[in-house]
Amino acid sequence: MNATSCVIVTADDYGYAPSYDEGIIEAAGAGAVDAVGVMVGRRPDPSPLLGAPVDIGVHLEGGEAVVDQLTAFERLFGGPPAFIDGHKHWHSTPRVADEVAAFAARGGIPVRSVDPRHRRMLRAAGVATPDLLVGRIAENEPPIPPPIAAALAGEPPARVIEWMTHPGFAGGPSAYDAGREEDLAIVIALGDRGAWETLGITRIGPSALG
Repeated sequence: MNATSCVIVTADDYGYAPSYDEGIIEAAGAGAVDAVGVMVGRRPDPSPLLGAPVDIGVHLEGGEAVVDQLTAFERLFGGPPAFIDGHKHWHSTPRVADEVAAFAARGGIPVRSVDPRHRRMLRAAGVATPDLLVGRIAENEPPIPPPIAAALAGEPPARVIEWMTHPGFAGGPSAYDAGREEDLAIVIALGDRGAWETLGITRIGPSALG
């Protein structure tokens, strides 16, 4: 595909808490996000995501072997993940990053890259990855990252940007709790793909990179 002027909106943390899952399900069902990362080690219910117009990937967590989480994903969803990323970027940590890259290269699975070094490593291994990752991890950061704000202002990026979001409803255990409702409102408000197209931006899922 022509990998220019594309945005991937990913919802992280499905399986983290029921209130977060509720918001992610709403966003996915509305087509407001392009991808959902699943925390399979927490034994989430896959059924609400099945049939939703999103790519479904694995959101790897520390404390459980990568292979066990990948096996659990296949058991839950009946096939390999459409993409791989990680909670608090665990998938990019030393040794884990190499294991993830090797698995992804064998299966032709895109992986979220978290910085230029990680991006170079993945691409050297033959793994597809977006050109830039943006998104907040603290509630005092701008809810719409500057590169996305610029795109929405009529300056489409000449690359593929992944926008990491955490839509949900407050009431869970995360330090990033109240911000989830704000993220949900934002992705719903920006869910009209036709409006993005008028700005010269195509919304895609990570699987389009493979």
